[in-house]
Amino acid sequence: MATGQRPPHRVMLVREWDSQTSGSGCCGRLGGEHCDVGHPDTFAHSRPLMEAMGAIYRALRRELPRERVEITVVDPRNMVWLIPTILRDGHRRGLRGGELWRQVNAGVRNGAIVVDGVALFAHDYPDEDAAVDAVLRELAAASA
Repeated sequence: MATGQRPPHRVMLVREWDSQTSGSGCCGRLGGEHCDVGHPDTFAHSRPLMEAMGAIYRALRRELPRERVEITVVDPRNMVWLIPTILRDGHRRGLRGGELWRQVNAGVRNGAIVVDGVALFAHDYPDEDAAVDAVLRELAAASA
């Protein structure tokens, strides 16, 4: 893959980022366990999904080479990036009209996993083994 060229497939894990509202970065966070900054209840409502998506990200990263698949974690409130990206990936995949908009509707939900414009899970996120299996099946279908 040449420098600056995007891998042929994109997997998006949609989950809230505490940095979206607090300014904390990827190397730190507010609240939760093992954190001296913030209150333990800070972001408690979204912490389980954040941690589950982290486990899914690590499991996918172990299975999928970077030159083949780009894995992006995106906040569902980042609609300026999320909607055009699902539309572009879905269109490239051959989706049109109502089917494409159904994928956008499902793909912008907190907890969604989207593979090349197709939302596999809309909000009932799976455990990491089920997520990896579903993503691998969808990538195989997209490559066929």
